Amino acid sequence: MLVAIVGSAIVAWQALETHRTTTLSQRTLEASNALAIDSARSRLDQDAPRIDVYVEQVSFLPADSVSMPGALLSLPADAARLLRVQAQVRVVNLMNDRTIHLKVKGLHDAAMRADAEILLVPAAKLSYFLTATFTLSQWAENWEAYRAGNPLPNVVEGSVIAGDDRDEGVVDTWPLRLAAWPVQPAEDPDGAWRSTAGMAGSDWFQIAIRPLRERSYWISQRKNIPMPEPSHYQPR
Repeated sequence: MLVAIVGSAIVAWQALETHRTTTLSQRTLEASNALAIDSARSRLDQDAPRIDVYVEQVSFLPADSVSMPGALLSLPADAARLLRVQAQVRVVNLMNDRTIHLKVKGLHDAAMRADAEILLVPAAKLSYFLTATFTLSQWAENWEAYRAGNPLPNVVEGSVIAGDDRDEGVVDTWPLRLAAWPVQPAEDPDGAWRSTAGMAGSDWFQIAIRPLRERSYWISQRKNIPMPEPSHYQPR
């Protein structure tokens, strides 16, 4: 009986040691892989293309022949009248020796070419526009939501995407979101609406680049092979 007990204890101890050794090996491998991925990402970060994306100005423009701001509009008579808010977005290649693959989504250039894909030559500066075109009734909905502290129902989104000129590299994305409330009720018994934009001391839009940049890493962009995410290994 004693021999059997001792033998069982030895088998259990061997199993425990085997499990401990296997677990330790797995943790060591995970840590090694995490370090390798972090090292590869750091190397790509150092050689990544560099561009600057920022908003230069936001303007309130008529989308038809109505002269705004200044003109009074009314609901429901002018409910379907289109009005436009436009943000000018500047994109600058900060590198003097690199050409960058640039894409824009939801934006257009001065010639109204939308969703363009170009090569941004060294030190080049380009302007794009993020435009929100809604009816007076939709802008009125935004004003009511803003006054109530609720999310605005009518917004536009776009993005600027800069890619490495190498197969292995990074892709940076700047998401943009334009929300505005450019009209408000006028002091008029007939329910007229007037422009909020341009009034002294008035806030009438929110233009956000959130987050400032999203970066993805690629083993091969041509073959669509992303770099694995680093594991969150923590020694125990």
